[in-house]
Amino acid sequence: MKSKTFWRTFCAFAATLLFTVVLIAVLMVTMVRSERMRALEEEVRTQAYSVSQLLEQRDVNLLFRTDNGINATIEWKMKEILENYGADIWIVNSNGYVIARGSSDQSTIQERLDDPEVMQQIYRVLSGEEIRVQGLFSELGDHIITIGVPWRLANQVMGAVLLHISVDSLEVDYSDIVTKVSIAGVLALLVGTVMAYWITRKQLLPIKEISSAVSDFASGNLERRVEIKGNDEMAQLAASFNQMAQDLANLEESRKSFVASVSHELRSPLTCIQGYIQGMQDGTIPPEEQGKYMDVVLSETKRLTKLVAELLDLSRFESGKFPLNRKAFDVNELIACALIKYEKQIEDKGISVEVAFRDNQCMVYADSDRINQVVTNLIDNAVKFLSQGGQLNIKTHSVDDLCYVTIQDTGIGIAPDDLPFIFDRFYKADKAHTSGKGTGLGLSIVKKILEQHGQTIQVTSTLGKGTSFVFTLPLADKN
Repeated sequence: MKSKTFWRTFCAFAATLLFTVVLIAVLMVTMVRSERMRALEEEVRTQAYSVSQLLEQRDVNLLFRTDNGINATIEWKMKEILENYGADIWIVNSNGYVIARGSSDQSTIQERLDDPEVMQQIYRVLSGEEIRVQGLFSELGDHIITIGVPWRLANQVMGAVLLHISVDSLEVDYSDIVTKVSIAGVLALLVGTVMAYWITRKQLLPIKEISSAVSDFASGNLERRVEIKGNDEMAQLAASFNQMAQDLANLEESRKSFVASVSHELRSPLTCIQGYIQGMQDGTIPPEEQGKYMDVVLSETKRLTKLVAELLDLSRFESGKFPLNRKAFDVNELIACALIKYEKQIEDKGISVEVAFRDNQCMVYADSDRINQVVTNLIDNAVKFLSQGGQLNIKTHSVDDLCYVTIQDTGIGIAPDDLPFIFDRFYKADKAHTSGKGTGLGLSIVKKILEQHGQTIQVTSTLGKGTSFVFTLPLADKN
């Protein structure tokens, strides 16, 4: 059963087609009728000129003698015009006298035309013009059209040939045209209706396919795809739809992975805290050792607090609702202050720190609090995963309108297979780092902060030799 949309579209096509065919048919009949009437009037006009040419063949004084051959010729011609076209011919001389009228009399008719309006038109013809006036002679009636043409002898206008014909005589029969146009119109409607049905069905099939796919998505089937061939708008819509479907599937997979990762990260410290507190309550942990385990519980609660805070930060960064407070500041000074916070851990591990600032100051234009978060996360990772006696190198230098910050360590490095996922949320998995060190969100937050600044961060690493992070910041004097 066809849908309502199909029938609405099909009926719209059919109605448009019907209107177009009818309009074209009416225009064609009107144009043909008008052209036939114009051709008939031109033919009548030509007959008036033929009489004029006959008059030009003989001397004016001999034209209407009964024993003259041309007189019979003119009479026959006027009679033919009367019979074939229902038109009467008047021959008028230069003085305004009607010297011949149709075929009623072979003798000269000395009838004077003295109506001023009529004589005005006669004078136009005598001056060499051609006239076409309806209702010129009141005695003939308003429905009579008078066509007047001059006749000459020796290049001199001698008089006028007036042809009188009724409007009804100029009407033409166009019933044959109506029949032919009607047949053509019906055939066009039949063919057009079939084409409209086929086109409507073809155009609505992709929409039906997409609608079906949407229903599958709503029911949870994110594997459904739309197959539409071609390179038109529908094919482009299908491609966009499939891309959206893939993005939704990826988003759903990411959501499931994220929920699983968050659950795992929250479960570990909560299980630890629950176990130790329960051990203290039931006496499994003796009172003299409870202080040590309380320190572990406190450490896990701090880890939970940090994890929740980083989750909130990451959520705000991804939603774009974390406004940046950009201003000019010295990134060299910011790095130096960040290093001071890790002075104790650096001394405990015997880490050698080398700081190389190409310039005393490197003024950048960014959100100092967020960049401090970036630097702190990178230094924290380096210090946390450096072995005893390792080395930490920090450099800054500027090129064109960018400042490049490099934080490099000589730790165990990251495996090549893991390197593409280093900035993914909860990336740890005991592949490059030891379990329990960090939340796995630090590098994700770092990348989001830099992306919000319109900057980039690159990482290179070699197993057993260390890891290097390089990120950019816009120079203040270029903004």
